[in-house]
Amino acid sequence: MAPASSPRRMCELTMIHPATELRFISPEIGYGVFAREPIPRGTVMWVLCRFDIVLSPKNAAAFPPPYQPIFECYAYTDGAGRVIMCWDHGRYLNHSCDPTMLGVGGDFEIAVRDIAADEELTCEYAHLNLTEPMECRCGAPNCRGVIGSTDVLTLWPDLDRRMAEALPFARKVPQPLLVYAPNAAPFWNWVDGRAPLPSHRDYYAAAS
Repeated sequence: MAPASSPRRMCELTMIHPATELRFISPEIGYGVFAREPIPRGTVMWVLCRFDIVLSPKNAAAFPPPYQPIFECYAYTDGAGRVIMCWDHGRYLNHSCDPTMLGVGGDFEIAVRDIAADEELTCEYAHLNLTEPMECRCGAPNCRGVIGSTDVLTLWPDLDRRMAEALPFARKVPQPLLVYAPNAAPFWNWVDGRAPLPSHRDYYAAAS
């Protein structure tokens, strides 16, 4: 017989790093994802896994009207134009103009610096092909004030640099999430220099 705590452990499983948790921030912001313990640079923080819902724009638009605000709030559009709804806490990640994690291709996000215990995990919404501009009050020194869908077209050199500088650390830290990636081989090929690094330019869906 399985231990009594097993169902609870399974319910807490997400494809965002296991040393994180969902916390309420404020009525204005809502929820965010926070580190329960220090997480080192180069750690894979999120993977696109088999539980995530991946739809064509046509199929997403075919959902009844009550579903559309949910897509608008929680789903994102990737560089291939697919609409992706994360099943896990990843859908609660908030934006920062100085994010703790950045994408590596479309299926992985890594910590681009050391993340302290109790620090909020943040990502770059310029990756997400926003349907309309979003006011930003992230508080970062480089806060852009407004986040738009074309931001990645000017930000990509800096984002690519930060991602490339963090990747070599991936072999030096535990990677508990990669077992859930449908195919982790591309990630290790990028880490080990066997394949050219993907660029954040590729997140811009209008170019595909």
